[in-house]
Amino acid sequence: MNKIIVVVANNNECIESLKKAGDSIGVEIKSEIQSEGKIKESTAVLFAIDGEVEEVEKIERFIDCEYYEVEEQFIKNDAKSVLQEILSDLN
Repeated sequence: MNKIIVVVANNNECIESLKKAGDSIGVEIKSEIQSEGKIKESTAVLFAIDGEVEEVEKIERFIDCEYYEVEEQFIKNDAKSVLQEILSDLN
């Protein structure tokens, strides 16, 4: 089964880092900047945002999702390791 992780972020820089890392390890990254909807088909949701998850718009969309919070600096430094840790937890 192909793993899909949805990233909720404040900016495209984190998203692009995660997409590159995901391509290198066979993980499909879908993203949203706070308002698009791609949640239902995801394996997990990764929040790469400043502030608290509770501040995300329409947070109730994520109630039935496996989710992870990661500071943007960790993604910028080593996005691949972040994804590998999530995958390890999901398996």
